[in-house]
Amino acid sequence: MPFPLFAFGLTSLPMLGWLAAAAAPILIHLWSRRQYREMSWAAMEFLLAAIQRHTRRLLFEQWLLLLIRTLIIVLLVLAAAQPFWESPASIFNPGGKTHRVLVLDGSYSMAYKPTEQSRFDRAKELVRQIVEESREGDGFSLVLMTAPPQAPVARPAEDSSEILREIADLPPPCATLDLQATVAAVEQILETAGRAKPRLTRHEVYFITDLQRVGWDPQLKGQALIEFRRRSAAVGQKAMIVVIDVGQPAAENLAVTGLRSLEPAAVAGREVNLEAVVHNFGRQSKGRQPVELWIDGRRMEQKFIEVPAGGDATAAFAHRFEAPGDRAVEVRAPGDALEVDNSRYLSLPVRQAIRVLCIDGRPSGERFRGAADYVAAALSPEGQGAIGSPVQVDTAAESALAERDLTRYDCLFLCNVAQFTANEARLLRAYLQNGGNAVFLLGDRVLADRYNHELGVDAAKASSFSPEPTATAISAGKSRQGRAGEGSLLPAHIGTLVKQPQYRLDALDFRHPILRTYRGRGEAALLTTPVFQYYKLEIPKGSAARKVLALANGDPLVVEEAVLRGRVVLMATSAEVAWSGLPLWPSFVPLIQEVLAYCVAGGAKQRNFTVGEPIAVTAAAAAADAPTTVQTPDGRTLNVTPRTSGEWACSEFAETDRRGFYTVQIGSPSNRRETFAANVDPKESDLAQFTPEELRAEVWPGVPFVHQTTWQNAAAPIAAALVRPAGLQVELLYIVLVFLLFETFLAWRFGHRGMQQ
Repeated sequence: MPFPLFAFGLTSLPMLGWLAAAAAPILIHLWSRRQYREMSWAAMEFLLAAIQRHTRRLLFEQWLLLLIRTLIIVLLVLAAAQPFWESPASIFNPGGKTHRVLVLDGSYSMAYKPTEQSRFDRAKELVRQIVEESREGDGFSLVLMTAPPQAPVARPAEDSSEILREIADLPPPCATLDLQATVAAVEQILETAGRAKPRLTRHEVYFITDLQRVGWDPQLKGQALIEFRRRSAAVGQKAMIVVIDVGQPAAENLAVTGLRSLEPAAVAGREVNLEAVVHNFGRQSKGRQPVELWIDGRRMEQKFIEVPAGGDATAAFAHRFEAPGDRAVEVRAPGDALEVDNSRYLSLPVRQAIRVLCIDGRPSGERFRGAADYVAAALSPEGQGAIGSPVQVDTAAESALAERDLTRYDCLFLCNVAQFTANEARLLRAYLQNGGNAVFLLGDRVLADRYNHELGVDAAKASSFSPEPTATAISAGKSRQGRAGEGSLLPAHIGTLVKQPQYRLDALDFRHPILRTYRGRGEAALLTTPVFQYYKLEIPKGSAARKVLALANGDPLVVEEAVLRGRVVLMATSAEVAWSGLPLWPSFVPLIQEVLAYCVAGGAKQRNFTVGEPIAVTAAAAAADAPTTVQTPDGRTLNVTPRTSGEWACSEFAETDRRGFYTVQIGSPSNRRETFAANVDPKESDLAQFTPEELRAEVWPGVPFVHQTTWQNAAAPIAAALVRPAGLQVELLYIVLVFLLFETFLAWRFGHRGMQQ
């Protein structure tokens, strides 16, 4: 192990000039020496003879005090100069090479253009400058600070042209930033570099960023915060950290943060109301801000709105789609320096009509009206098959589940169906996997055990349910492991039949979207609906299922959950007068219509996601041999290999790092074409910055780093400005304190003893 050297930073060297002050006690001592003129005097000769006996002791005491006082001044000057221990290998090893980890901020706030050059372009220019001005033989790693972080060059590359090529190929950023994961990636790169390239004896990490507060404040707590601090300290000990700030304080920005259809489903021939939300992240209000509506690449309408400083404003549009199909809807609010968030995209499936299949569980030929008849009348008051109705309802017997093409329907209402066979359960699973929706209304014919066995799980297994994400990351749905390892299709376990009438319902503060239409109107009609019989529903622990409506005793009446790529709603009672007053109450029609609207609206949400999330499209396994292609927003067409499982094939595409529209084309025999919209995360639009002081105090306390606004030449002594963790100034100040106390004691001791003598 090399012997450490006592060293100083170059910026501290001028402080060493104050060492001349250490001569002050000596000069004062010499100046204070008196000049004597010898005179013969008997009494004085007697005193001089006495003093001479103690000359050596007095000289020792004086020189000792002089030495201590001089050392106090020397140590104070040294502490101000901030010395540190440094290995002689870093001084006497001129052949050592440097490993530079270039961490480039890839969040979309870096696309801000304060001048003709964006922050990202400026950062790329700085990276090229660092590489080009480094010494021959130095190694480089490149990390893109995004969520999740990317490492185009993880292993140190000694060929600078490799790094320069990677930098040139980096597209404009559209992602957000994950500081925690980035620090972990940098730590791993440093550990790997130390083993793979031992001749790279020095390590430097450059964070080239705009120090945006949203990205640089990880908001961690508990163990996650402890681990982040540990990794940050480890990086600071292994390498010199330099933060090159390319941001600008008080940057103004306007962003389109929301775009949605106010209709649950878009139907051809009917007007669709669209709403865009524009947020002003700046401190100056925006008057007459233009907002444009674009559909399928054509501008349809422009409006002007007032956007207050730090506030929101909405722009409302209405458009009639004449033909069914996927529509690419875009809203633009141009005019500021960050163009990435000036647009928002919406993939809007337009239907010819909302198709619903009502399955009637009662045997054919019965003469009284059952639940399916009430549901069909509520969904289509104009009558089944009425021309121009936005909802087209077909009513059929149980056999239709196996006989009809379920993919033609947007939603199934299964009313008082007795039981499901294994084949029917498989068809329902495939229907939900394909984006369909199902609403179960129970009744007197229902065999609860068969429901739980084929569609759900046993009550004994309810406590061990473990919700997991579905194959598609776009859907918010969860799947549970049920019978034979398959996910449950029911949001709750169907328990025992309860025949205790309930004459009041609990709307749970109308929190669920299905019930929001009742708030302030029709509340009494809903809450006073009588229920005479119902099945007790048990929601599994840890489930993502939500109670929509409950009974006065707390038992769930309506439960819903996203399952696979669709949505399932389970009603504990029936729409028959023997079981409840629902079909006769004025609240029934809006309740059924809102249930349908909520289910159908979920399909549109699956088409719209955040940049970076994968796209997943499921089709029949027979289509696995057919070509599946994805057309990206930048015009590329990429092939995707489907992954087959049983009778279904899932095509997954993860390269969604661009904002805009993605078109997935699945070849024959399904011949499907679906459009998806990727939007940036609006939180990144807030351009507020961290200051270096806040960075030191809140993010990296105790972690040494240098803050710069540009790159210094590689030959310049950047390390001189670094506050080193092995600094000795604190220890030196403690020694000064000890010497001061010791000097005071000695002065008192010597003086007291002299007076006694």
